[in-house]
Amino acid sequence: MDKEKKVEVEKWMQQGIDSKAVLATYLTRLPVLFLLAVAGAVLGSGLHLLIALAEAREAAYISETEYYISFAEGRYEARDYYNDFTWNDVITTEPIMGRTMELLGNGYDKNQVKSMITADILSDVRFLTITVRGQEPETVAAVKNAVGTALEEYGNFEDAFSAIDKIEDLEIIQERVQYFAWRAAFLGAAVFVGIGIFVTALRVSIGSEFYTKCDVMKSLGVPVCGLTFASGSRKKSYDIFMQRQQKMLEQSLKMLSDKYDRLMLMDASDGMEAEAFLRDVNECGLKPSVRLGTFDTDCAGEDIAGTAIIAVIPFGVPYREKITDEINYARLQGGELVAAVLIKVDRNWSKIYYGRK
Repeated sequence: MDKEKKVEVEKWMQQGIDSKAVLATYLTRLPVLFLLAVAGAVLGSGLHLLIALAEAREAAYISETEYYISFAEGRYEARDYYNDFTWNDVITTEPIMGRTMELLGNGYDKNQVKSMITADILSDVRFLTITVRGQEPETVAAVKNAVGTALEEYGNFEDAFSAIDKIEDLEIIQERVQYFAWRAAFLGAAVFVGIGIFVTALRVSIGSEFYTKCDVMKSLGVPVCGLTFASGSRKKSYDIFMQRQQKMLEQSLKMLSDKYDRLMLMDASDGMEAEAFLRDVNECGLKPSVRLGTFDTDCAGEDIAGTAIIAVIPFGVPYREKITDEINYARLQGGELVAAVLIKVDRNWSKIYYGRK
């Protein structure tokens, strides 16, 4: 490689991650991310359904009672700290819980009673909702009445309040089990999409996959003859950009054939990618006026000194480590890596990256 080419390669090798290549990769993988979102939503809602079915085996009963809190004159600052968290702590500790257990009498476990009670401030701090949940309606009714009496008594002697009065007492009903939850579906979709985004970013940042000619030049340190497109892309579109890439490939192969007596293709897939490239050359009607052989990794011991090698690199496949290993082996046998070709390029990806229609 002459001095000018070495300088050009070194310039490409000093570049960081290609942000436009990352963008093109994400845009072309939007269908995959959508499928991941659907799979995550199905899994999330499915797990929620299993939990709901497990809970539905034991019927639960709930009671909701709303109280109005009248704060004492001059103690309005108490409104600032009597929130959900405060009430859930106050109602399950002395003196309210002690009085509740006294009213319930023997036969009730204090920790179980605590787990049955929930306090909520839904909007105005003056309106307190007490929810009691249990497996038996008789137990729920007893706990509701006991905690209600204890709460009203607490409002009479606590300095921060002038009174706590019951304003609405709903009927005890059997709890409805929600078999589907949008929150679970959304969470599952978000987790799966996040994993997909992370994996894509990780794969691109590692640099094991090749997306552009620059990627190949930066990794292997050789110029790229050109690229070929995936078979589906050729059937759907045959535009000026594709024609230009084929023309560049044809001229580059001709130039190499004039410069070297013997050219061989090499891949890291037991010759499959090299054969795919030869099929692309034939299907595209290229006439490079060069006979391309395939480098056989089993040809150890044969005299291949001076043989010029073209590395065949598939698009978007973890390949850097494998092809580097093969290149090192070929060099040990006396071969010389002179160029590379990028094959099976995604047409949609290239349209985004190169801005061609």
